[in-house]
Amino acid sequence: MDLKNLTPKSDIIEVILVHPNTLEPLMNEGSDSEMSITLYAPHSKEYKKLMHEQTDKRLAQMQKSKKVQISAAELEKASIDVLAKATKEWDITYDGESPKLTVPKAREIYSEYFWIKNQLEEAINDTLDFTQA
Repeated sequence: MDLKNLTPKSDIIEVILVHPNTLEPLMNEGSDSEMSITLYAPHSKEYKKLMHEQTDKRLAQMQKSKKVQISAAELEKASIDVLAKATKEWDITYDGESPKLTVPKAREIYSEYFWIKNQLEEAINDTLDFTQA
């Protein structure tokens, strides 16, 4: 075994969105393309920067008040925020259109459609599949 074989091959993760019930790939309206969302991978400098920002925010709160209480809603919001900011690009149909990727729009969609958030988080958790067999 060579450690070089355990090096990530890409700094991005492409997620093909699937129907939450049938698991069939979702197709964009008016084309034969699959809906996809590309995220920065957890080992990428972009993703690490996002995580450092989140951690720094929590550390600053702790230093300021010496006591930090975090609710489940705050954790969910932070998770959605990281996903929205870690989204590099997308090819989706939303409300009959192909929306421009912005962090606020990504937050809106990931909050409203929990199953998309779940699919993105699952893909991030599966990033150990990046190595050669």
